[in-house]
Amino acid sequence: MRTPLTFGLGLIVIAPLLLPDVASAQVLDTYLPPLGAGLGTIETEPAQVQALERYAPLGVVYGPVRIDATAAESFGYDNNVDRLLNGKGSPVIMSSGDLAAVAQWTNDQLHAEMNVADYRFPSQSIQNRTNWTATLGGVHNFGHDQLGFTYTHLSLVQTPMDLGAQLFSVPIQYEFDNAGLSYTLLTHGRFSFIPQAQIGFYDFGQPTNNGNLFTDQSYRNRVMVNEGVTARYELTPERQVLVVLQGTEIHYVNNMVAGLPSRDSSGLIAMTGLDFGLTGPFRARALVGYQTRLYHSGFYGTINSPIAELELGWNPTRLTMLSLAVRNGIEDGGYENVVGFTYTTAELTVRHYYNRNLVLTAHGGIQRADYARTPEALDNTILRTIQSQQLIFDAGAGAQWLLNRHVSMTFNYNFTSQNSSDYAVVSDHNFMIGLSFAL
Repeated sequence: MRTPLTFGLGLIVIAPLLLPDVASAQVLDTYLPPLGAGLGTIETEPAQVQALERYAPLGVVYGPVRIDATAAESFGYDNNVDRLLNGKGSPVIMSSGDLAAVAQWTNDQLHAEMNVADYRFPSQSIQNRTNWTATLGGVHNFGHDQLGFTYTHLSLVQTPMDLGAQLFSVPIQYEFDNAGLSYTLLTHGRFSFIPQAQIGFYDFGQPTNNGNLFTDQSYRNRVMVNEGVTARYELTPERQVLVVLQGTEIHYVNNMVAGLPSRDSSGLIAMTGLDFGLTGPFRARALVGYQTRLYHSGFYGTINSPIAELELGWNPTRLTMLSLAVRNGIEDGGYENVVGFTYTTAELTVRHYYNRNLVLTAHGGIQRADYARTPEALDNTILRTIQSQQLIFDAGAGAQWLLNRHVSMTFNYNFTSQNSSDYAVVSDHNFMIGLSFAL
């Protein structure tokens, strides 16, 4: 799910589950803004921040600028670091750090963050990797209107337990760059409009497989352009009706197979829904609509699917928070013979602040991908695929013990199980314990 961006606003930053590459269908959703939202803003969770105020890191303040930093070292064990059938287990050593800064003036806000996480597997060093991300964003207020921008760079890996990923015995490295611009135009009535545009670029590496064989992944490199507009009608200051229209153009940089047409495509999303804001004990944001993906070549046909984004948050008490995220849509395939697929994901998270300095978390989720049969015209090519399905279940629990404003301990456990139509059930158990330091 998308997590609130808690860049140094005097907020306590709850450490995430320190697990190596927990399965996720839409990893990028964690870093990109939701559909229909303006760019460059910062979200907070004020109720929980106030409850833990005595344990909130202080950071360093220079005038309008606040800087926060964290570092953590975690140790544990993973019984299937390969994420494959009969995969090997290994101890896990994870080192991570985060540096964030935010500056706020009367009409402007600017924030930046950089995060790095290094994973070492002593018994299976082929799985070693280092992930890092960097984000930059901000807004400028023109009285009524607001200009927002965002830039994100991700250097991550795919594993066999990601939806649409290939079954390689090593992680598939990739980089993603995304830049976006939005303008929130307020009218003198209750209507407002948010035109925006984003451009993203995927760059995949070449994983080393068995026997030092290199598998070229450059056929997955692509540029994706999204442009759209959101219309909002304000029922109350915290409740809005949304209508979202978004067009998408996808261009593949390299042709996958000589003699076969490119997988370039155009898409359209139309959605409507309600946004009940981020205040009060109950928060909800729901959008439903329809999505179509039209491939420029008739070889690949057209994919149509309902699309939905649902985010619910409920605080039954001041110290307890429940959140639910559900998504459905179309994604590009990660296999040579999968053009695209539809997916559905749902994740439930419970967080409880016990005795004010002990944060307990639990989560459970399900992910499903449906791969359609390719058109008959592709039956004698590498692109041929049969109709299939992929299911991923995950569940876990964790605790963060805040010793003071600067030091905390974390305990986390996660279980993941994957089942697909043409592959046996694969499961993974992971346990981590860590020590975290905050500025």
